Amino acid sequence: MNPQNIATRFFRVVGALLFLLGLVHIAATPHIPVLLDGAPASVYAQALGPMLLNHVVMGILLLPLGFTTWLAASAWERGEPWAMRVLAVNTLVVFTLPLSIAAFMRRPEYYTAPLFLIGLGLVAIISLLMIAAMLLLMRK
Repeated sequence: MNPQNIATRFFRVVGALLFLLGLVHIAATPHIPVLLDGAPASVYAQALGPMLLNHVVMGILLLPLGFTTWLAASAWERGEPWAMRVLAVNTLVVFTLPLSIAAFMRRPEYYTAPLFLIGLGLVAIISLLMIAAMLLLMRK
């Protein structure tokens, strides 16, 4: 199997995993009020809405990111030149996810929540596969 075919398969898998990550994000949304339970009432009231909105919006945005990655992988295999630009942009966007997690999720208790660990694992796998796939495509 040549590197181009491997890269295409990686991107297809990544597209499906990004879609799954969006669903995990949406599924985790109902657990946010529980995370804020120990906060003072004023903090709870002020933080709950924006945190719920953030989770839902992020989950919703991951769905088309996964779909466009999968779609562009198929288009690249057919030789459509626009697909490389979409794959490059999506790879750049996804590369910011582990950087954002490292920058903002510094409290150790975050790393005990099962859904967070699933999301973290998916982000790690997705990022590595996308970087590997992009490097394989650039070898052409």
